[in-house]
Amino acid sequence: MRRLSTAIAVLGLLVAACGSQGAGTSTTGPGGPVGTAATGLPGGTGPITGIASTFDPSRVRFEAALQRFDSCDALLAYFHAEALARVGPYGLSGGPRYWPGAWLGGVDMAESGAVPTTAAGMTGAPSGDGHSTTNVQVAGVDEPDTIKTDGRRILTILNGTLYYVEVEGASARLAGRLSLEGGWDHRFFMSGDRALVFSSGEGYAVAYPEAVTAVLPPTSGPATLVHEVDLSNPAQMRVVRTLRLDGRFLSAREIDGTVRLVVSSYPSDLPFVYPSSPAAEALALETNRRVIEESKLEDWLPSYVLFAGTEIMEQGLLADCEQTHRPAEFAGFDTLSVATLDLGGRLDPSSAAAVIAQGETVYASAERLYVATNVWVPPELVGDARLAVMEEDYSTALHAFDISGDGPARYLASGSVDGHLLNQFSMDEYRGHLRVATTDGSPWNAASTSESAVSVLAVRGDRLVQVGRVGDLGKGESIYSVRFVGPTGYVVTFRQTDPLYVIDLRDASTPRVVSELKITGYSAYLHPLGEGRLLGVGREATEEGQVTGSKVTLFDVSDPASPRAVDTWTLADGYSDVEYDHLAFLYWAAEEMVVLPLQDWAHNFAGAVVLKTDDGLREVGRVRHDPEPAAGGSDCRPVEIGMDKEIVLQVCEPGDMGGRGGYSCEAYPSDVAAEILRGYGIGEVEVGADEWLEQCWPTYYGSAQITRSLVIGDTLWTLSWMGLQGNGVDDLEVVARVLLG
Repeated sequence: MRRLSTAIAVLGLLVAACGSQGAGTSTTGPGGPVGTAATGLPGGTGPITGIASTFDPSRVRFEAALQRFDSCDALLAYFHAEALARVGPYGLSGGPRYWPGAWLGGVDMAESGAVPTTAAGMTGAPSGDGHSTTNVQVAGVDEPDTIKTDGRRILTILNGTLYYVEVEGASARLAGRLSLEGGWDHRFFMSGDRALVFSSGEGYAVAYPEAVTAVLPPTSGPATLVHEVDLSNPAQMRVVRTLRLDGRFLSAREIDGTVRLVVSSYPSDLPFVYPSSPAAEALALETNRRVIEESKLEDWLPSYVLFAGTEIMEQGLLADCEQTHRPAEFAGFDTLSVATLDLGGRLDPSSAAAVIAQGETVYASAERLYVATNVWVPPELVGDARLAVMEEDYSTALHAFDISGDGPARYLASGSVDGHLLNQFSMDEYRGHLRVATTDGSPWNAASTSESAVSVLAVRGDRLVQVGRVGDLGKGESIYSVRFVGPTGYVVTFRQTDPLYVIDLRDASTPRVVSELKITGYSAYLHPLGEGRLLGVGREATEEGQVTGSKVTLFDVSDPASPRAVDTWTLADGYSDVEYDHLAFLYWAAEEMVVLPLQDWAHNFAGAVVLKTDDGLREVGRVRHDPEPAAGGSDCRPVEIGMDKEIVLQVCEPGDMGGRGGYSCEAYPSDVAAEILRGYGIGEVEVGADEWLEQCWPTYYGSAQITRSLVIGDTLWTLSWMGLQGNGVDDLEVVARVLLG
């Protein structure tokens, strides 16, 4: 979006480019005067003035019926009309919004899990040449990640640097590295000698070549960068082209070389002003109305710039006017865009399909891409008691795009479901029907009376129409995880205990709950293992719902009417990133092996745990990334403390050097040593009166946290901030290390 060229200077006004300011106090707007408290809204906690006072939560219901614009003039007229009805002396309310518990700081927390549609689509299973793949949601639909392998090389991004590691058997070597300019939270696709790297950034923080900046100054709002990287010479990898798009990166999917990129943008560069005093509000309102009246499409819709080095190759609006749609009910000024890129060809965004609404949750099958959008609420009212009236009727809009070919995405249909979605787990397509799991109410409030449901929708013309629904799941609870496997759905709700609901979806018009299994704790991620088995990764809890640590549960769901927990693995005070990041999960079917990143706060352990599912559920070992030993070992007597190899206990006597290279040690006299040892369950070690006990922690703790794992042949490779480490699949012995950074 380009800044308005007209310079506006008004005496008594403090000029500010502010895309989402607070509301004013004495303006006029639709529905009459806006300067009084919104006393007509039930449950009010205080005066709400300005634009927010015209918002009536009791009348809001998101009925998604998109309308297409037949010309650019009509599209611009829409923006002008909606903005003039809502503008105040402090500009427009309703910039990018981040509901607590749904998404934070521009990072899409809703992208925190994935669901394959069939057991055959399980990820982590061996590929044709004996290596694991990214734990994607749908077989054949790839998702971008921080690490990828094709069996002969591993590419990974750490701290904005792309590393190319060549692998041969159990050995590996760093063949090249490339620093990626601009942006953060990098993730990528790769194919042959080419990679597309996605990252997020703010407009003024994005690094442009000086020649590009001189012609096209960066904007102030969120930006998405796509780097096209040439991998043909690992020692000299280079960025061939860079694509910059206005808006937050939401997600991307790749099918047979065609990439669908989803971004959400907001018109943050309109040069609104705000008054320096209450007396200047009327003048500020007049000026801000003129800003809107003089605005052009470029000020509202997202733009893109494609450049190579210092040369701008292309620039323009991301979506054509004829491919832009709006909901029947106002949903804010954000634009949700689905762009198409060619992974194997030149980086060139074809015409995108767009919806004027904020998007968050993205799901894609092989033929359709779905994006969920939320009801627009003035930011001033978030957290206000007046929004309680929306809880019973809150709904989420769903927009379907046709991605069946390799051409541009095409808007297909829209619909809505009651309640809100947890994340991309909540959607799944099966035999032409979309199944959606929701919890009543809004995403920013968990009501004690809430219930959950699974709705089934079908495309009818340009509408997603509900054809079936089953509700009454988990009264007073919220959904914590969902998994759809073919005609069966698994839904976990939680408040004090964990009901696992098994739902029969064979008849789309009459879905039904066939069973319910209650256990303590909850599963935040569900993964089908085949042969009627389901694995749940989450937290253990007391009967009262107090969380106590990590829990992995192996379910037997071969009889849908009688599911049972076959075995469990727990770790007090433990936690795994898999709970919110499905890409961190690995299941290697050839060995029936599960690898989970693990943090154990009680014992200062950061690494990964390896479980086997061949005979119940059992731990076979842990993987940790140790630093290179520092100079100056210890001549004290080590104390064996079992599997906890992160912390070192040692008994020292006069004349011993003490301490330990690479560790920070604290000494305890003999009268305290016995208590320390008992805390580790050790009672047979004695510390003499002239001796002392040293408890040593690795100085690198935190940097060795494992984030990803993969298998190539007989080697398990794990990634941490230190680098890559190879362990034998059979015995977990360290066979290779590649230091990165």
